[in-house]
Amino acid sequence: MPRIVTLTTDFGSGSGYVAELKGRLLHARAPFTLVDLAHDLPPHDIRAAAWLVGQACLAFPPDTLHIVVVDPGVGTARRLVWARLGEQEFLCPDNGVLGHALRRSPLTEARSLSVAATASATFHGRDVLAPAAVRLLDGASPDTLGPPLASLTSIAWPEPRETSAGIEGEVIHIDTFGNLVTNLPAACWPRVEAAGGLVIGPHRVTTLVRTYGDAAFGSVVALVGSQGFVEAAVVEGRASDRLAARVGMRVGVESPYKP
Repeated sequence: MPRIVTLTTDFGSGSGYVAELKGRLLHARAPFTLVDLAHDLPPHDIRAAAWLVGQACLAFPPDTLHIVVVDPGVGTARRLVWARLGEQEFLCPDNGVLGHALRRSPLTEARSLSVAATASATFHGRDVLAPAAVRLLDGASPDTLGPPLASLTSIAWPEPRETSAGIEGEVIHIDTFGNLVTNLPAACWPRVEAAGGLVIGPHRVTTLVRTYGDAAFGSVVALVGSQGFVEAAVVEGRASDRLAARVGMRVGVESPYKP
């Protein structure tokens, strides 16, 4: 069965850089299935890339090869790596883009890739990662890619914390619908219910629902989202606009709740 290869970049969906990356991959002799995960990530945003990779890539069948090119440090001393996390393989810069995935799946093996003298200093995705993918697709063993690594670079990932007032967290992702995904796991939901609401920055969200359609159009609601975290949303609207929210905005569950 052909292998699956996914692409995640910040190049832009209509970018010629995406076309060049795909062109290099098509030099593989072996057939494969190519899946575009995203090419419109915020430019240079390693944490946004880490969120998408950690949530989406682990859903793929075993032995899927994920190529991630969000690389503001391209051409510098930062490493390029092949890594296996659980049953998934990755080719990417070692800059933290696997930070969230590493929290969910163990690192079982990693290799440091060499950069040929002929590689462009500004396009390692095309000139290093894609050729490495072609070698793997055509049957090369990962141990031919470079020396082993014991660990990979991570990024600071915010964890909710207990305070004298209750639980304090933050918005860690804003999806395409404008929903505010917090770092409060689903296990915190009973405390949100007991408190009677969720605080997002200066705003209090008191309509608690199971799903978006359980409240009237335009309502600001809180719920447990499909990715297993508490989130705030506006029914058929954008919570990010209504609440003037941004990634990193404080989230709180007060105990006891004071209306």
